[in-house]
Amino acid sequence: MEYEMKIERDRVHVDGCAVAAAIRELAAAVRATTPEPPADPDALLLMAEEVGELLQLSPRTLKDQAAAGVLPHHRFGKHYRFTRGDVAEIVRLSAAPVKPPRRRVSVQDVAQDFRAA
Repeated sequence: MEYEMKIERDRVHVDGCAVAAAIRELAAAVRATTPEPPADPDALLLMAEEVGELLQLSPRTLKDQAAAGVLPHHRFGKHYRFTRGDVAEIVRLSAAPVKPPRRRVSVQDVAQDFRAA
């Protein structure tokens, strides 16, 4: 009886080592398939609400402009996300004039052009 208990304990110990080895192998496989976190924590993706708060813009405006292809973004299903680089580009784009300034023409100049033609 005592001999049988020792055999049973040895088998549990061996099985326990096998289980532990299998767990270690599984953990290594999961680590290998999981992407490394970005070295730069600012490279994380921000939601439109967070970017809107930073830039004092409506999240709806950000989403509409991103959907139209005007603003750089990343899309995950129906969710819009923005990186630090995307936000910097949005700021740069907002500083650039959207359309050229209007040229003012006086009525006399139009009248002269009309008479000359």
